[in-house]
Amino acid sequence: MKNFLFAALSLVSNFSKYKENSPDIKGVEIEKNSQFMITGTYENVNNFWGLSVTNTGTEDYFYTFELDDFGKVYKNGHEVSFSDIKEGDKLNVTYDGSVSLVYPPKLNNVSKIEILPTPEEKAAKEKENSGK
Repeated sequence: MKNFLFAALSLVSNFSKYKENSPDIKGVEIEKNSQFMITGTYENVNNFWGLSVTNTGTEDYFYTFELDDFGKVYKNGHEVSFSDIKEGDKLNVTYDGSVSLVYPPKLNNVSKIEILPTPEEKAAKEKENSGK
């Protein structure tokens, strides 16, 4: 039971990612080069800017994030600046799947941010496409 608890805690805290060859952890597979995507709304919560994730079926979550050195921000398929992200924008954030256990939790190694179109932008594009 003690080993199970240690392995579970190490996975949650991302300990195993940095201690891949540790003799204390055996039989834990670590997936490499994975990318995970999370969708939410860009908001300011308690003076922190980040991603508010709601309607998850369990509870709401809030994550901060920074774009890594080689990451890109896209809107409508075109590269834009990080400063183009505005409060209330819906975002798809691609990251490595790990979350730092700080307050508020931080998505690690964000490689891509996609600003999703608003319902009005979607409707206008559909209207434009149906007219062709």
